[in-house]
Amino acid sequence: MLCQEFVRQILRQILHTEIEREKSNDNSLDLQVRIAEIDAEFRKMLDRVSTETVEAFDEETATRLMNEKSRLQQQLDNIADAEQRRENTKSRLDDIYTILDGIKNHPMEYDDQIVRQLLECIVVDSKEQVTVIFKGGLKSVQPLTE
Repeated sequence: MLCQEFVRQILRQILHTEIEREKSNDNSLDLQVRIAEIDAEFRKMLDRVSTETVEAFDEETATRLMNEKSRLQQQLDNIADAEQRRENTKSRLDDIYTILDGIKNHPMEYDDQIVRQLLECIVVDSKEQVTVIFKGGLKSVQPLTE
């Protein structure tokens, strides 16, 4: 039972850490503000153009602004995609937690083959703690209890 509870805690910790890590990379508000600034600046440039002043139109600045807007829009799209993946992951996590909670009182048989597929190694840091390193590089520091 202790091993099963340990596995449940590790899974929750890993999944929670991954979701929080992705959230910290969200600067979509800043990107939206900058895109709005670019649009406003570009509109001002277009408003100043007339048939008499078409030669004065700064094509280089317009190209630079549109390239920046395109790059920022791509970043914004990437953030939206990541948010959708995060929402899908949360939904799957809810399903996993339900299953884990449902089996928490059922004994689990130790399976060395499964453990070898999941774990890279376990490092004994001290008498009080170990570091569990999963395949893929994720680490989890766990206290040892007596």
